[in-house]
Amino acid sequence: MELAQRPELRHKVTLSPQVYQGLTILAMPVAELQTLVETELLENPVLEMEEDEPEEEREDERDDPEDERAWDEWLDQYDELENLDSTSPRDPNAEEVNSEEFVGGVQTFDDYLIDQLNMMDVSESVRRAALAIIGTLDHDGLFVGDFAEISAIANVELEIAEQALDIIQQLDPPGVGARTVHEALRIQAAYLGVDEPLLVALIERHLDAVAANHHRKIARAEHVTEDAVRESIVILRQLNPRPAGAFSPGQAPSYVVPDVTLRRFGDEWLIIPNNEAVPTLKVSPRYRQMLRSKSSVDDDTRRYLKEKIRAAESFMRNVDRRRDTVSRIAQIILETQHDFFEDGRGDLRPLRLEDVAVEIGVHLSTVSRGVTGKYIATPYGLFELKHFFSGGYRTSSGMDVAATTVKRKIREYLEGEDPLRPLSDQRLADLLAAEGVDVARRTVAKYREEIGIEPSWARKRR
Repeated sequence: MELAQRPELRHKVTLSPQVYQGLTILAMPVAELQTLVETELLENPVLEMEEDEPEEEREDERDDPEDERAWDEWLDQYDELENLDSTSPRDPNAEEVNSEEFVGGVQTFDDYLIDQLNMMDVSESVRRAALAIIGTLDHDGLFVGDFAEISAIANVELEIAEQALDIIQQLDPPGVGARTVHEALRIQAAYLGVDEPLLVALIERHLDAVAANHHRKIARAEHVTEDAVRESIVILRQLNPRPAGAFSPGQAPSYVVPDVTLRRFGDEWLIIPNNEAVPTLKVSPRYRQMLRSKSSVDDDTRRYLKEKIRAAESFMRNVDRRRDTVSRIAQIILETQHDFFEDGRGDLRPLRLEDVAVEIGVHLSTVSRGVTGKYIATPYGLFELKHFFSGGYRTSSGMDVAATTVKRKIREYLEGEDPLRPLSDQRLADLLAAEGVDVARRTVAKYREEIGIEPSWARKRR
């Protein structure tokens, strides 16, 4: 047999750590991102913050009387904006504000999944089945139950239990709800857009061989080269066989920093990213200059600087991508919930994660990362972005209302009830129906429990 070399063109999809860095940065609250930026500035010498103009230039500007007048006019406008904010009506649905409301808490993995589920438009039966599935996930985030068990727990048909698992597998982190490690890896590969046949073969048939480094055995079985096997294994090792391991409950409670601010200027609303919280970064011009051809630096230093500059540029792109994604989500929220933002009293409209994902062209779990732990400062208070997401109902007049609005109406009914004759869940459902919102009694009971109100028999004054 004669050995010969021949050129061959092959299309390979590769995954880099930068992809995972981008997903991690997107999921971070501002406070955590600030810490990460500080760490990156310490570890990467070519990365630095954008600084203000030199002091002597600012001194020259102060001598210009025209600039002084412009500065005074700007300060006057800023004072007017502050006065406007202080007199703006607050959200009537919110409780009395206290400092404890502005601290973040540690969230469990189950709560994280349930929060995402609540922002999706699913039927009550699917929701019950999905909650049952979340309760059966093991510590790795894998589904270890069976559909018959879920069907019995949630009192639903087997088909509904299967639909519920499909919903869970769309949530973040990718791979959650998988029934096997193989399925978890396939879900993650699909989420990242990697459909390399050899990677699929490794997941399906050769995980044990990969663990034992039997590259030649795999190459022979799949009729490929050992180099191709090694390339696919590099991608495989960046996937997570324990989906729940990608979840972080976050740091200990800390003060919330908004990602974006909503301000009104005349008849227009403007979404303003919080660029003050995270400094603007750049690659040091000094180190860039050292890479020029006329520079006298040695080859090892040149290679080191190139590596650090690539890392810095990737980090800056991921930070910018996070800012852009959160701002685009906030813009969609503004457009959808425009009635609420007009005076802080308008009803919220239904808004689902799926709708936003389609609008901005990303995966549903990306939107979930972009709204969880992200806050928007408005003239009516500070809100987490996921506050504006919920399923909804269509009234008899054709108006869509969010589940959040239905909960507010239930609270209003109960606040005005007769303590001697408290309103039952069925009576609340009838009152909502009279306003054109058709809600089942058990749904009313669920909403009542979620807003922390006891049933009628416990509220009755004796």
